[in-house]
Amino acid sequence: MSVANALLNQIKSFLDGSTDPWEFSFDFPSELVETHEELEKENSRLCNLLNDDMPEICSYFEPEENARSQMPEYLDEDQFKAKVTEVYMEALRLV
Repeated sequence: MSVANALLNQIKSFLDGSTDPWEFSFDFPSELVETHEELEKENSRLCNLLNDDMPEICSYFEPEENARSQMPEYLDEDQFKAKVTEVYMEALRLV
């Protein structure tokens, strides 16, 4: 399986509810770092999209309402999924 497909499958697994949002918010950016060089060679446009958007989106996920109330940029689970879905839909057009 290509790196691009593996990353998109990881996103899909989160969007389908198979992967915990908290886990995804940490694991996906790490996976991007680990696969960056290979993804850049395989699909540079997808690499740019994912690296430009996903680390920041993942860093803003906060499941605790109290913590979100103090930082307006923090995302609850629904907002997080919506942002990831936007990137995912754009990413699908690049593969």
